[in-house]
Amino acid sequence: MESLQDRTSRVYRITYETFSKFSNNLNRCKSLEEVSQVSVRFLKYLLNFHLFRISINQAGSYLVYCQCNSRGEFELISKENLLSHELQILENNIPVKTEEIPSQLSKKIDSTALESPSLWCWSFKKMDVDFTVSLISDKNKAFDVGDIEMLKLISDSFQAKFQEIYLKEELYHKNQSLLQALDVIKNQNKKINQIVENQKQTIAERTKEVVEKNEKLLHISALNAHNVREPLSRIQGIVQLFEVFDDKTCREELVPKLKQSSEEMDKVLREVIEMASSELTQLKAKKL
Repeated sequence: MESLQDRTSRVYRITYETFSKFSNNLNRCKSLEEVSQVSVRFLKYLLNFHLFRISINQAGSYLVYCQCNSRGEFELISKENLLSHELQILENNIPVKTEEIPSQLSKKIDSTALESPSLWCWSFKKMDVDFTVSLISDKNKAFDVGDIEMLKLISDSFQAKFQEIYLKEELYHKNQSLLQALDVIKNQNKKINQIVENQKQTIAERTKEVVEKNEKLLHISALNAHNVREPLSRIQGIVQLFEVFDDKTCREELVPKLKQSSEEMDKVLREVIEMASSELTQLKAKKL
C-alpha cells in the first residue's frame, strides 16, 4: 500500500512535470491568443480555481488575462479601471482573502452554484513591473496557502511571457515608425536632389546665355571698334592737315571732308547704340 509520503511525493512530481510542460509550451507562444490556449489547456491541472485573473502593468496601463469556464480572454485597461481589491492590494501590498466576490467577476461565473466561494488576491513585483493575481475557489475546488508557491511560479511565467510579447510588439511598432520615417527622408532626399538638378540645369542654361551674350558683345565690340576707327582716323588726319594748309584750302577742301567723316562716325555710333539696345532688349525678354 502506498504511504502518504510516497503519495505526496508522486503528486508533487506530477504537478511539477505538468508545470514544466506548461512552461515549455508558454515559452513557445508568440501571441496572446496562443498564451490563452496554453493556459486553458494546462492551468486547471496546476491550480484549483473557478476563476483566475492576472493584471500586469504595461507602461501605465494594465494587461488583464481572465480565465474561467475553460475560456480565457485579454483586455487592456487603465489603472483606474482595475477592480477595487486590486487597487487596494497595489496600495498596501497586503494579500486579500474574502468571501465578497466583486460583481465584475461573479457575473463571469455562476457564483450561486459555488459552495462557500472565496476570493484570493496577491500582488507581486518582478523587474520593476507590478502585477496582481486573483483567484476564486470554493470547497469543491479548494485553494490553500500550500498552493501559493505554484501560483507564484505560474504568475512569474505569465508575467515574463506578457512582457516579452509587449516588448516585441513595441519594438515592431517602433521599427514601423522608423521605416515610415526612413521613407519620408528618402522622399525628401529625392525632392532635394530634383531641386538641385533643376538648379544645376538652370545655372548651366544661364551660364550658356551669359557666355553667348559675352561672345556677341565681344563680336560687336570688335566690329564696332573697326567701324568707328576708320572715320575717326580720317578726322584725326584732317585735323593734322589744318596745321599745314592755309585757311582757304582748309575751308574749301578740308572742312567738307571733316564734315563727311564726322557724319560717317555719327552713323556708326548710332548703329552701335541701336545694336546694343537690341541685345539688351532680348536679354530682358529672356529673363521674363
